[in-house]
Amino acid sequence: MNAVTAAPPYGRVLRLDELLEIARVHEDDVDHVLFMAAHQSCEILFAVALRHLEEVRAALDAGDADLTVRRATPLPRLMSTLTGHFDVLATLTPAAFEDIRAALGDASGFQSAQWREIEFLCGLRDARYLSTAGFTARDRARLEARMAERSVADAYHDFAAAHPDRAAAERARLALLAFDEAAAVWRARHAVLAERFLGTAVGTAGSEGAGYLWRAALRRALPEVWTPVS
Repeated sequence: MNAVTAAPPYGRVLRLDELLEIARVHEDDVDHVLFMAAHQSCEILFAVALRHLEEVRAALDAGDADLTVRRATPLPRLMSTLTGHFDVLATLTPAAFEDIRAALGDASGFQSAQWREIEFLCGLRDARYLSTAGFTARDRARLEARMAERSVADAYHDFAAAHPDRAAAERARLALLAFDEAAAVWRARHAVLAERFLGTAVGTAGSEGAGYLWRAALRRALPEVWTPVS
């Protein structure tokens, strides 16, 4: 009789020992740990959002409204979770933030290649970001590939124009609208946090800081989903 193979325990399934070692959660300065862990968590959720957006695009291209809704529904919740990270970071004192800012040197959240991937995949593309200081050759290659591929906005445009069930198309639109709205809230919360700690000063690594983030909050990744299906 074959022995029953025991399922691996929770910690091994999640590869917690490796994850926590990489996350450096046992470093001495607890404020630095909080800051780093929040940003690492954001990058994990960005990766999950990218997977869902790719699935949304595929569902739109297949003309499947129900699957579009299913794959899009987690996205605003992901963005809300990401917004909550800024609430956590707002608990830092100004002195702790300044200490962390000095330790970052040239590193900046502006250099998040995955967030640019999300924007590019949606259709919000600006080739100037390809030259962002701090991007690796691999980062730029991924972003160039996103620039060249079909966007979610393109897929939605064709889907909305051709889908025979207008009520189903409207449900898909609303699911995508919820995501774009949540992304706008995330950007605005980021701007508020930057303004809280920086005022009108430059951001990390010399970025423009709150002013840039407030302008970014006005951008819509999927502008067409803000108009009801006719």
